[in-house]
Amino acid sequence: MSHRLQPTVSDPVMEQVQRLRRELGGDVSEIITEAISLLDKVVLEARRGARLAFVPHEPGQPLREYSSPALTRLEWKAMGEESIVLPAKDFDRVAKAVGAPAKPTRALRELSRRRRRERP
Repeated sequence: MSHRLQPTVSDPVMEQVQRLRRELGGDVSEIITEAISLLDKVVLEARRGARLAFVPHEPGQPLREYSSPALTRLEWKAMGEESIVLPAKDFDRVAKAVGAPAKPTRALRELSRRRRRERP
């Protein structure tokens, strides 16, 4: 059984689809099917805490990693929540520091002034 999709995409995305169609020799349906299959596998692996990476042919070349906001969320979710347990005296010290942060240093104020002047 086949279904019809009618996504609305930007011009740059449509240019990518057309470029892939020409390069791979398939039609738009094949491009979409390949893209969804790849994304499905990436999501499955990201849920397990894995990342998508490109391995070069030549030894010594760097491994290149791909990420997106959605994949990063899945990766963090796969890691689970971390807890930090502090003794009561340290917890009180941290809570006090968060409640009343130190005043900015002279160097930080100067850097902030410089940044404001640099903005257009």
